Amino acid sequence: MFDYRDKTQEKYKKVLFIHGWGFTSKIWVNIATRFFKPDNCVFLNLYSFIESSDGNLKAAAQEVLKQHKDIDLIFSWSLGCFLAKEIEFLRRENPIKMVYISFTPRFMKTKVWNFGFDDNTIIKLKADLSINKEKALKNFYLLILGNFKSKKEVYKKIILNVDLVLAESLESLNSGLDIIQKSNYDNFFVEEQSLNLYIYGEGDSITPPEIKNTIKIFDSVSGIKVIPSSSHIPFLTNSDDFYKILKEFI
Repeated sequence: MFDYRDKTQEKYKKVLFIHGWGFTSKIWVNIATRFFKPDNCVFLNLYSFIESSDGNLKAAAQEVLKQHKDIDLIFSWSLGCFLAKEIEFLRRENPIKMVYISFTPRFMKTKVWNFGFDDNTIIKLKADLSINKEKALKNFYLLILGNFKSKKEVYKKIILNVDLVLAESLESLNSGLDIIQKSNYDNFFVEEQSLNLYIYGEGDSITPPEIKNTIKIFDSVSGIKVIPSSSHIPFLTNSDDFYKILKEFI
């Protein structure tokens, strides 16, 4: 008799995982091993694709699809969602199933957009990276965890993998921050829509669940889930709740 994991392994030929800024594909290990066969999983290095495309995510998306033609499910988180959106645009006539985690049309606050980072936050982060990369990354982790009640425990787990991020060049990290500062996906609607899933943490100050009101306007056919008492990284801070949502979707 097949269990749930057997069924998901049969259903998805290739699953692509795209991490966010300040992290690596290591963050996806628990999700991947819980639901899919290792051979079915592709873990993208976001920094490599940003660097090879000179920060042009559309070109990066074209290269991803060129290298991985048989992808039928994509997980993306935070900045990685921007690359996933470009892939969705390119594949709008033959949609790929998408799970967007902590997606926002834009990361920077403006006069009409009250969510995300202040300019000074990113400017300071860039300056701190040039002085002490490790300290800057650790402060960033604390920032995105916000007021999560078990912040210290999750932080201790996150920093175990900080060496993997430190191995990335300062230029690649800064290029990612440039995209955070300059890019926006206000017009992220695609006519040929698949039934995507958007997941948010209730306590996320960077991409708060209020963003769902914008998504409902442009992507009304997709599902939106908010995890109570969660953070910008709901699949780490609230993994059980996250897995329940994911199981229903895939």
